Amino acid sequence: MDTTMLTLTHIADTHLGHRQYGLKQREDDMVSTMRTAFQEMIKKRGTDAILLPGDLFHSRDLRPKILDQAEQELRQLPDDVPVLVSRGNHDENLTPREVTWLNYLHRRGHIVFLKADLEADSETAQFEPYDPDEPGDCAGFYDIEAEGFDRPVRVFGLQWRGARTGQALQQVANGIEAVNTEHGAPVATVLLAHFGIEDKVPTLGGTVTHAELRDVKEHVDYLALGHIHKRYASAGWIFNPGSPEAHNTREGRNDWEHGYCSIALSSNGATANDTVEYEVTHHPTKRRPYYRVEFDVTAYESPSELETEFQEYVREEQARIEEYCRQDTFMARGEPRAPIIDLRFTGTLQFDRGDFRTDELAAWLQDECDALYVQVNTGIRTADVQQLISEIDEGEVFKNGRLNTTALEHRVFETIANESSYDEQATDVANVLGNAHQMAQAEEAVDALCDSVSSARRDLFPELADDVVLDIDEAPFMDSDFEEDMELMDGEPVGKASDETEVVQR
Repeated sequence: MDTTMLTLTHIADTHLGHRQYGLKQREDDMVSTMRTAFQEMIKKRGTDAILLPGDLFHSRDLRPKILDQAEQELRQLPDDVPVLVSRGNHDENLTPREVTWLNYLHRRGHIVFLKADLEADSETAQFEPYDPDEPGDCAGFYDIEAEGFDRPVRVFGLQWRGARTGQALQQVANGIEAVNTEHGAPVATVLLAHFGIEDKVPTLGGTVTHAELRDVKEHVDYLALGHIHKRYASAGWIFNPGSPEAHNTREGRNDWEHGYCSIALSSNGATANDTVEYEVTHHPTKRRPYYRVEFDVTAYESPSELETEFQEYVREEQARIEEYCRQDTFMARGEPRAPIIDLRFTGTLQFDRGDFRTDELAAWLQDECDALYVQVNTGIRTADVQQLISEIDEGEVFKNGRLNTTALEHRVFETIANESSYDEQATDVANVLGNAHQMAQAEEAVDALCDSVSSARRDLFPELADDVVLDIDEAPFMDSDFEEDMELMDGEPVGKASDETEVVQR
């Protein structure tokens, strides 16, 4: 009879230091959620190693407090439980520094930083073994020894490579084969990596296809992924646990599962001809709740009428909000956490957009529902914008029989600006929106895009510059269809609050 002999824990995208919406409480949430997950792993479930494939930190430019918090949490873990970490895009971008905070934590013995040397050989990645006596700045692979196994479980790390991931995976496959030839075959192989799988997130750039993973699959039993903050599994050997915390209103939806995975390995002695069976169980994390409130503005002829009906609608919704926040996942020390509310206005506005004071409605909602924060998303049209779209002059937007999308976009952006609180600078605002849209289409870095918008806003409205915190994860120029495009493609159950186990045999 098989006996479980080794347990691994897979967590990703902890994003320590993310001060979401500029709130200190959200920065603290990142730490407390990771701490609670670590405590569960060690005390409740037991683990022999922790796997963390990328985005331990939210930024490579850490404030001293964040580094200190990370060290404190890592010091609480038992000495015989290694924390194996690979690099994500938030930990370090594609132009890495000579020494990073992951190198520092590795030197201090808090983590084992795993990465592939992809520069020495264009065809084969170089993986150096971890040596506890001379740890250096990083290692290529780490062997986990366990009682009852005559060979180790071997863990490799691949750092974030962006669009170059496909090429790196071929090098990794060759590199793993070379290591196993030199050091002997392990009983099982794990690869830490930071990317998305194409059939799970088809609209997200830089994803990897199953064809690009074909050679890696020959050598890897468990692909431990990070990067996408939504839980998914694929092909029986690829697992992504979802981030411990939701990092925007899209990720806070009920059908985005967040948590970590435990992997229980067992075998009949694990001799050369044995197969290894492992069970993968997903565990939801204790985290901050998000709740969506949607309100259709179409039926109201004046601001006062809309405000009255909105307040009545929210009062009717309050009991449901309170019940939702009392789920075990959202409780802290026996009390529900204050929610983040995703407030969405929809429909067609019947009065001047400048009179639609969403900030006042949001402030009232935050106070009424004891919310930590209210994120406003205004997906409305005014009657004038609808009129523009239906009556726009063909001669203006068609040139030589072809649609002049730039002219069309500018007309729409300018009309929207005229119906907003920025009406005095409508043309300039339209230019900013148009430029942002072009940058997004060109897939420029999100932080560069946000810097461009923030800079333009400071120039146009210097008196408002200090009042705005632009969270790049809530960028308003994101494709409005992105939420639906990010749905799971294979019809897996979603929205579960209980653990879920999958058995895999290799």
